[in-house]
Amino acid sequence: MPKTTAPDTSASTTAKHQRRTHLERTELSDRRMFEATESLILEVGTQKTTLKEVGERAGYSRGLANARFGNKETLFLKLADRCRRLWLDELNQAAGDKRGLAAFLSRFDAIASYSSNSPEDARVMYILWFESVGSNSDMKESLARFHQQARDDIRNLIIDAKAAGEIAQDISPECFAAHFTSTLFGLCYQWVVNPYAIDVAQLMADIKQQMLLVLRPTSSVHPE
Repeated sequence: MPKTTAPDTSASTTAKHQRRTHLERTELSDRRMFEATESLILEVGTQKTTLKEVGERAGYSRGLANARFGNKETLFLKLADRCRRLWLDELNQAAGDKRGLAAFLSRFDAIASYSSNSPEDARVMYILWFESVGSNSDMKESLARFHQQARDDIRNLIIDAKAAGEIAQDISPECFAAHFTSTLFGLCYQWVVNPYAIDVAQLMADIKQQMLLVLRPTSSVHPE
């Protein structure tokens, strides 16, 4: 029988390796430019942050950030989305397979962890979002979607908790969701303005107890 030989895959293997290496280099340069953008925003603000300085601080050419993102608004939008995904990872890790009230309470731990483990990411995300409020930008639309999703998530958790008999039945899921998210976003605003004046971990522990009082009111407290 003729001797069979394995097909020569060296060329295809090399091509795959090159593509993988190119992807890895792109991911690395993106991460460095995002980190450079964060440091510049925290140092000089969004207005004075330029694509040229982002590229240089990240250790690349002046034009790389411009070539990669095109303009500063696109860079900021992608950076905010990256920070949001980091927050969602923190949230999912804290929630695990919890449902109802337990899943709701896990959000306090996630917020405390995110502000402690990724303070620059958290502050920059809110800076970009807060500054978008006065504009008609894609960033503002992204913020509106984030707010709506946050309210929907809390409402659904409260509905689940009510169905499980974990909380008072007279709680309005919609009103509670608006109340809760307003409290948190107000806290985030104060933290961004002066992070040294706000102990996020302690406040999260305190607010968690306050929310439990709201969700599980004592029968003796019924104002006329």
